[in-house]
Formats: sequence, C-alpha cells, structure tokens
Amino acid sequence: NSETEEQASAPLSNSNDKAVVKQGSHPNRYVFEYNGQQIYEWEQSLEEVTMYVNAPKGKKANDFRIIIETNRLRIGLKGFDRFFIDEPTFGKVDTSESSWYIDDSIIHIILIKVARGSVWETPLLGKADNTSGGKSAKGIVDPVTKEKMTQELMLERFAEENPGFDFRDAKFNGAAPDPREFMGGIKYT
Repeated sequence: NSETEEQASAPLSNSNDKAVVKQGSHPNRYVFEYNGQQIYEWEQSLEEVTMYVNAPKGKKANDFRIIIETNRLRIGLKGFDRFFIDEPTFGKVDTSESSWYIDDSIIHIILIKVARGSVWETPLLGKADNTSGGKSAKGIVDPVTKEKMTQELMLERFAEENPGFDFRDAKFNGAAPDPREFMGGIKYT
C-alpha cells in the first residue's frame, strides 16, 4: 500500500543537504542517495560491511580500478585520471581480507572491519568540505536507525556465541549494548 511505500522511502539520515539514506531493497540494507540518484546500497555484519554499486553498462571487472585502503575506498575506471568514488571509510578496514567482484552488473565490495563488532553508521564519510574539519559525515544514519543496527549486530553476536538458539524474534528493552564491548567484548577465536 502507499503508506508502506512512503515509510520505505522515508529518509533515515541526518541530512541537511542532498545526501539521503533510505531503507534498501533487502531487510537490513540501506541505500545512499545523492541528488536523488542511488550511489550505493550497503549492509553490515559483525565482521564486514558489504557495498553494492551499480556498474556502468557494458563494463567488466577488468575495466575497473578499485583500491581498498585502511581508511579509504576508491572506485574508478581504468584509463581515467579520477575515481567516481574516492572517500574515507567510516572505520578501519583490513585490506588483506577485503575484496570485490562483479555479479549481474553490480560491484560487490566487501570491507572487512578491523574492529570486529563495531557499528558503522555509513560505509563512506563523504567528501570533506571547509566547514567539516576533514569529515563531512554525509549519509550517516539517524540515531533510531543506528540503534536498530546495533540491535541487529547484538543478535548476530548472540547467535554466534550460542549455536542452536534461535534469536530471530528476540527484542531489546531499551537501548542495546555495544556488540563490540558487551560482557567483556568479542572473543577472536
């Protein structure tokens, strides 16, 4: 119905300009738009942030130059001097484990979090401007959406630490704890 469609397209970001975050095409996925155009879709788990970028028509994997750095992501086409995405990442990335591939004209970029269990409010911080002190924070989700993300990651952590238990219908009373720090933190085994 139209009310549900309106809710699905309602902005989930603290945006005061042309950057907007909306609910994505799948549950727990988010879309970053700028000037009404989708730039990428993304989701996260305890270990990774996955971005989905529509590839220009007719381009194959070997046409792209994608550079994943500890604090930056660059996406461009070979033979061009500029990247169409060149922005700092929200958190630190494990470059040795991160990767990308193309499937059905969509570039899948898997950024492995250095701080496993951390909640990323956006994959990319956007281009800095003179008023932001080096970080523009475009596309960061609102506090309600961040809380939803925190709860999703806590439930994922509970499921990982308690195999055999079903947490799909579990709910939190109040704010969810930080999945990275809760009860002594995440064990890296």
